[in-house]
Amino acid sequence: MHWSERIGTDLSRHATVIKTERGDVEVAREGDGIPVLIIHGSPGGFDQGLMYGCHLRDNGCELIALSRPGFLGTPLSSGQTPTEQADLYAAVLDALEIERVTVLGYSSGGPSAVLFAAHHPDRVRSLLLDSAVLGNYNFSPGLVERLLLFSSFGTWFWHTVAQRWPKVAASVLVDGSSTGLDKPQRRAAVEWILADKERLKIFQGMLTSFAPWKLRRAGFNNDGDNENDLAPLPIAEITCSTMITHGLNDSVVPVELAIRASESLMSGELVLIDEGHHFLPIDRHFQTTMERRLQFVHSDK
Repeated sequence: MHWSERIGTDLSRHATVIKTERGDVEVAREGDGIPVLIIHGSPGGFDQGLMYGCHLRDNGCELIALSRPGFLGTPLSSGQTPTEQADLYAAVLDALEIERVTVLGYSSGGPSAVLFAAHHPDRVRSLLLDSAVLGNYNFSPGLVERLLLFSSFGTWFWHTVAQRWPKVAASVLVDGSSTGLDKPQRRAAVEWILADKERLKIFQGMLTSFAPWKLRRAGFNNDGDNENDLAPLPIAEITCSTMITHGLNDSVVPVELAIRASESLMSGELVLIDEGHHFLPIDRHFQTTMERRLQFVHSDK
C-alpha cells in the first residue's frame, strides 16, 4: 500500500462523515468535559485539530474536531467561503445535538471562527483565536516553497524527515515559522520540542497533518483564494469572551493582525508570546498561556 493510502486509511478510522443541512462534514471527537470546537489551519484537517487541541482534551474538555470544506472527508461544496463555513459549524452542532461550544480557531481557521461567533452568538460560549488570520492576508508561496511544502512530494518528504530525523525537521519548522530570533533562541526552541515525548508527538503530528496532499489541496487552494480577498471581519460584533493568542515572532501570520483585531474586541484579551512562532502548542513559552487558557475556558460556563 502506498504511504499516502496508509495515512488516509488510518485517518478514516478516527473520524465519521456526518450529514448536516448544509452538507457532509467529517468529524472526530475525543475527551470528556466542556465541548470545544476546533477549527484547523491550512493545510490541515480534523487530525490537526485533535493534535493542536490535546492540551485542552487532557484538561477537562471534549474536542470536536472537524475537517473544513476541501480537507480530507469534507467536500468543498459544503462551504467555500468563511461565512458559509461558519453556518456549516452551526449545522454540525445541530446534527450532533450540541447547544453551545467553546471555539478554537487556529491560523486559517480564524476567519470562519470569528464569523461563527459573530453570526451565531447563541452557539458560542467563548472564543480562542491562535496565530489566526484576522485581517486581509496575502499568502502567496513561491514555486520552490510549493514544491518543498505544498505538494505530494513535499508532504511525503517532511512526514518522513519528521519521523526519522526529528531534529532536522524541527529546525526547519522553527526557522520557517519564526522571524527575528537569533541562533541561540532558535536552538532553544528546537531543543524544547525534542525534550518531551508528547511535544515531539504533537510536532510530528502537525507535519503529518499536511498529508496526503491530494486530500487537502482543494481546501488549501480555497483558503488562499479567500484570504487574498478577505473582507473585514466583524470582530466588534462578537459578544462572547475572547482570547487572542499570537507569537511575537510569528513569520507565517503577522502579529499586527492580532493586535489590530484585539482593539475591536467587546470583551476579550490579547496574549502575546515572547519568542513565539506559529505553532504555539510546541512553543517553549506557551506553558503559562496554557494555564491561563484553561482558567479562561473553565470559568466561562
